[in-house]
Amino acid sequence: MTGSEFIAGVFPYITIGLFLLGTGWRFVRWLSLPAHVKWTLYPVPEGIAGQLRYMIKEIFTFETLYRFNRRLWIGTFSLHMAMGGFVLFLILYLAHWSPAFPVRASLWLLLISLIYIIWLRMNDRNLRALSTFEEYFNLAFLAVVAAASLIASAPHGLFSPRAYIIGLLTFRPDGVQLTGDQLLAVFLGGLFLIYLPWSKMVHYVSKYFTYHMINWQKH
Repeated sequence: MTGSEFIAGVFPYITIGLFLLGTGWRFVRWLSLPAHVKWTLYPVPEGIAGQLRYMIKEIFTFETLYRFNRRLWIGTFSLHMAMGGFVLFLILYLAHWSPAFPVRASLWLLLISLIYIIWLRMNDRNLRALSTFEEYFNLAFLAVVAAASLIASAPHGLFSPRAYIIGLLTFRPDGVQLTGDQLLAVFLGGLFLIYLPWSKMVHYVSKYFTYHMINWQKH
């Protein structure tokens, strides 16, 4: 097996496995920690329905950030909507319900949002004081992945991204030959997913504990 064959046909499965293991470990680890100091200083949404309404509103509008930092909200909201749009349109593309253009448009929005946030953190005095090297690294890492994905997703003759991804999903990844830029995008994207559970960007898990185990705890 060549290095190219490993990256294209084996590495994606290793990536997903390590991502799931890392995410699961962080969740179980936090779940086993002692109860946090109670910080409930404002009315708590009542019941599951109230909590779901609050969380859905916050996830899709970032209302709290909008109230306190409009400039950062612009980039953060665009960033997360771009990631959500990428996943949604990729699924529609794989199902033959959408062309590839919305997927690439989501990647463009993701890249522009990341560059904007990096610029804002470097030029806003308050944000610069709060920003650590890790936060700049995370944003730059994701920006590189987005740029590599944009280059790799450009038309490549007879190459079909749909055929490659479907091949991975059906455990038959050897039917499509990837070019150098596509192999780079797969490799960088895989490294990012492996790194994600161990970074500050793990808030896709930590938000549960922030709300339910700290802000909203009843005991």
